[in-house]
Amino acid sequence: MRVRISALIKAFILGLLSYDGLSAKQPNIIVIMADDLGYADMSFLVHAPADVQTPGIDQLAAEGFYFTNAYSTSPICSPSRVGFMTGRYQQRWGNYWYGEGGLPWDEKTIAQYLKELGYYTMKIGKVHTNRGPAEHPLDHGFDEFLGFIHHTHDFTRLSHRDVEAYEERLKGSARSATIGPLIRGRDESASYEKGFTTRIFTEEAVDYINREHSQPFYLQLEHNAVHMPTYVTDPYYDQKVGLGHSPWNRDAEDWHFPYWDPAKETWQQWHSKWGHLGAVDTLGRKRYLSHLAALDDSVSAILRALAEKGIEDKTILVFLSDNGGTINTYSNNYPLSGYKFMFGEGGIRIPIIIKIPEAEAVGRSFSQLASAMDILPTLVQLAGGEIADNLDGKSLLPLIEGKEPVNHKQLFWDKGRDDSWVVRKGDWKLAHKAGWIHLNYALDVEGIAKRAPDYAYPDGILLFNLEHDIAEQENLFDIHPEKVKELTKAYQTWRKQMSRPLGRSELPQFTSDITLE
Repeated sequence: MRVRISALIKAFILGLLSYDGLSAKQPNIIVIMADDLGYADMSFLVHAPADVQTPGIDQLAAEGFYFTNAYSTSPICSPSRVGFMTGRYQQRWGNYWYGEGGLPWDEKTIAQYLKELGYYTMKIGKVHTNRGPAEHPLDHGFDEFLGFIHHTHDFTRLSHRDVEAYEERLKGSARSATIGPLIRGRDESASYEKGFTTRIFTEEAVDYINREHSQPFYLQLEHNAVHMPTYVTDPYYDQKVGLGHSPWNRDAEDWHFPYWDPAKETWQQWHSKWGHLGAVDTLGRKRYLSHLAALDDSVSAILRALAEKGIEDKTILVFLSDNGGTINTYSNNYPLSGYKFMFGEGGIRIPIIIKIPEAEAVGRSFSQLASAMDILPTLVQLAGGEIADNLDGKSLLPLIEGKEPVNHKQLFWDKGRDDSWVVRKGDWKLAHKAGWIHLNYALDVEGIAKRAPDYAYPDGILLFNLEHDIAEQENLFDIHPEKVKELTKAYQTWRKQMSRPLGRSELPQFTSDITLE
């Protein structure tokens, strides 16, 4: 179906008539995705903690629209990224959890839609699409790529020399530790002797913006900040947040990957300790803030580059996180319950900010239900394209223009195992057997982390009214059995439309054998 061009799009296109001679008269589009960003960790929010300062993200929010009731399609990275990219529930082709479903050839991505509309496309940063045949960015719509394929990557050990030194000194597998060069294009090694991924990705994005483009461009910048291993930091940002000189920088005597010694423990033992709170890093929150500062500087650099190039009024920006913040990196999801991996609000509720030049009433917040799946149809509509009938996402433009009071009536999440699923409909949320117990920490007044009693997101059948109970503290299951029945039926209807979980052994054309998180 051809979507009717709204007043907002007409005004935007009129502003592009002098667009450097481009025939398409379409806006440039940039999507910036954070990795595991804490829901509270943006300083423009009234509930932001005192230790957070994010002037770049704050500026973007002030110049755009913020969606307070926005969600990812999963509480973990890979399924949520595929849902965002395709505008569809990834469960439709069996992608529920790690290593399942991947990205099939026949699922169309944002980049492919925009490429068909005349855009030149580039992907920078993290991929992690759960494998599958179209895993590589050059296979799902991008003209250029710089980044990494796996679920994580070291922030600073990005060279062949790092790999050689690690394997020589520790007699272990640098591949398991996800260190070494990045990938440019299909398989060209991009080795950086003194690199920092957040800075590298930002500089690459700025260079891309500064090119003399003969077509409108699309840039999908997916940072690995603020994902593990956040204990590997950059000295400049350590200083910026008061952490002091990092013991892991290249100029220190022991500059190699610092902790894992294969002679003492396996990679999984090591990762369980420092990646999943098996041990508490007393400075863990400060290291997270170091990466958050770098991420925010990246947003500022993008805004500055657009202004200096003179195309800020011809460029749409989107900022979001792939899923909720994780307790493992000391992120802050206040006032939500739960974290990454969990179906609590803290695991699935995310920030979405959209900046559209020439739009009226900027700086507004919208409380209607929104999803990362909505980014695709919104951008395709702004680019003047057709929105496919099979999308689960909905364009956010009617909501922004005040023409539609509701975007999604309901949203669904499903783990694909253990009968664990969630429905959100209006103000109501039904969580079905979504319990999770996790190791925990607490911060003292100086921001030092210490061991705390385990964190628990409750199990069983839970019914919450999020309008009055955003923290999910009062289970209304016994009080509103009719609502439980209604939401259960809605889930069952939705689930019948989805595929079964597609396991790793059924996925064709694997491109890596890295151990997933």
